[in-house]
Amino acid sequence: MRLYSVVALVAFGVITLVSVFSLSIGKYKWVYLVYTFLSLVCFCISRCQLRSFLGKELVVYSFFAALLLFGIITGTLIIPEELTVNYIVFMMVAPLLFTARTAVMNGLILSSMLLYIGLAFFAQHNPILSKNLVDVILYGVLSMLLTATMMRSKLQRILYHKEKEMLEVSKRESQERILNYERFLTDMVRYAASEETPDKVLNQLVEYIGQRMTADRAYIFEQNDRGTFDNTYEWCKAGVSKEKDNLQDVPYEGIIEAWFAQFQESNNVIIHDIEECKKTSEAIYERLKPQGVNTLVTRPIKINGKMVGFYGVDNPPEEKLYEISNLIDMIEFMISFMIRLRDNADALEHSALYDQLTDCKNRKALDWAYTEKLEKYFPLAIVMCDINGLKEINDQKGHDAGDKFIVQTAQTLKSVFGKRHVYRFGGDEFIAVLPNITHPAFQKILETAKSQLGATASLGTTISGTKDTDFESLLKAADAEMYENKKQYYIVTGKDRRKHSLQKKVPVPGKKHNDMVE
Repeated sequence: MRLYSVVALVAFGVITLVSVFSLSIGKYKWVYLVYTFLSLVCFCISRCQLRSFLGKELVVYSFFAALLLFGIITGTLIIPEELTVNYIVFMMVAPLLFTARTAVMNGLILSSMLLYIGLAFFAQHNPILSKNLVDVILYGVLSMLLTATMMRSKLQRILYHKEKEMLEVSKRESQERILNYERFLTDMVRYAASEETPDKVLNQLVEYIGQRMTADRAYIFEQNDRGTFDNTYEWCKAGVSKEKDNLQDVPYEGIIEAWFAQFQESNNVIIHDIEECKKTSEAIYERLKPQGVNTLVTRPIKINGKMVGFYGVDNPPEEKLYEISNLIDMIEFMISFMIRLRDNADALEHSALYDQLTDCKNRKALDWAYTEKLEKYFPLAIVMCDINGLKEINDQKGHDAGDKFIVQTAQTLKSVFGKRHVYRFGGDEFIAVLPNITHPAFQKILETAKSQLGATASLGTTISGTKDTDFESLLKAADAEMYENKKQYYIVTGKDRRKHSLQKKVPVPGKKHNDMVE
């Protein structure tokens, strides 16, 4: 504690004692005024230093409470009776002036002022009180003004330090939040970079999002060619049932329409409590409640400014929804970028492996699918198909009509055998490969194909008998049967058989297309 603070405290005590002694012998006016002035100055000086030194304001309050009690008791005992009331009031107000720090203390000062008013009311019946009333009221008013000033100054200091502390805390929290965001993005990129294809990266992203956001489920929905929405990617926490298979061809009308409307306004849809959502959207509530969704954050996927889907998490912690919403915003670019890469890769693969006219797989696709060991595909069935009368159509009606006839035949084959099982070899030749099919099931499908194709095509079929059978042998067997059926067609119709014999040259997967099976 500084020296002048000690001196101020000592001076305050001495002046108090001198004032009490002076009042006791009746010469009090000048001491009264000096005490009033110096006690204020001394205490204001000592107060700050004493608080700084002791560190506890309770000590200060105790000191001046004891001083108040001493002054009142001493003054009551030794000063003349005519000065008792004035002195007691004076001694009550002075310490309150210095120690007023809370609403309770302000209430005490207000009570003192009410006491002054009461004294003034009764002053007309008490000459002594009337004589000293001006001093009492003047001191009371000065006490109130000084107390208000000191309280205001103290409040300003408190607010200043509080605001400074809040700013520092806010700054630290902001810096920590930014670091968390950076770590989140860095880990996400590292996590996703372990995969080779965009499709696998998207699967990894969904898993990473769900785990880091402590959600029950993370997902991506994309709009398909039919205008409905498919759940294309999904991650579920252990113990949470998967919903992907149940969320295909979800109609736009209803929940998605409501979300897209909100996406236009605020980009994110945030549900803090599904029960509250029931009051605003019955459709959303009825769709999400059976899935066990209580909280949710979703965001649209935009490609070239167009919303093509959305992604989000189910049941993240309610207290982290704001932070999770920010993280969801930050990864939109990554997800939309990977979807574009995936679609571009799919387009390139499609152009390389699919026939442009019929949208059937081509010979290269067959090479890739069946050049490895066939054990996992057995029983394996093959159907060779050759269009009848295509040359006559081209000669009589033109090649556009011939192309149309080829497309119609391809559509029939895909509808019967499935799009992913039909391949186009060339001009009028197709092959259907059906893996893991039983003989009865194959016969049933074959009858359907013959019924729908009629005389427009000649078919040859075979189905693997043992696991030692190779793909080339199966092709030869199917081609031989197709050739015989083709020959019967020309005999029945009386048309010239093609000069080109299918039995002599059959493309074999795994070999160059110029290499044929003789």
